[in-house]
Amino acid sequence: LLAVAVLADRRERRREVGTDQPAPARGLPAVDRHVPSYITQDEVDALTHPAVGQPRNLRHDGEGFGFGHAHPDFATNPSGAVLTSPTLLIVDGAVDTMRELLAPLSRATADAPLVVVADNFSDDVLTTLAANRRALNTPVLAAQAPQRDRIRLAELTGATPVTEADLKAGYLPSSGMGRASQWSSTGRSTWVALTPDKTLK
Repeated sequence: LLAVAVLADRRERRREVGTDQPAPARGLPAVDRHVPSYITQDEVDALTHPAVGQPRNLRHDGEGFGFGHAHPDFATNPSGAVLTSPTLLIVDGAVDTMRELLAPLSRATADAPLVVVADNFSDDVLTTLAANRRALNTPVLAAQAPQRDRIRLAELTGATPVTEADLKAGYLPSSGMGRASQWSSTGRSTWVALTPDKTLK
């Protein structure tokens, strides 16, 4: 599902043990389409930032929060990130591996981008999500938020927080995802506007 994985500083170590190459094609389309291609961090950094050339646009609609997106590459314009009709995955804990996000990422589209809000992301997860955003314009945004903000965000958007155990087990019913009409954020602040048929709780 993810076409980019970042090797960064581990490239030399992986080459030594022969693991820096993508998995070989198996000749089975159902398997081969999930084999990622690889790109170095230097190659990612050389790509044009997705916000370059976009008009400044950051509306402060909805309820405000004291946390922002977790990496500059999640910005959609020079002022910050603005996502329309996002789906929210709220994690009651940390996200440690990309495998935990494969299922929700497979559902993310330009019309329904994915916002993942967790207590923390491992360096590998955050770097890989940001690389996919920059290299492939993947419709995803990650944000780190304290528990009180995650609880309030879940109440506001109708999400059911997912435990770390359920996330690792791949248990992620679509009914547990939150929804909003708009997400706006900078690196420090976030505003979430509800869909028209929702009322503030």
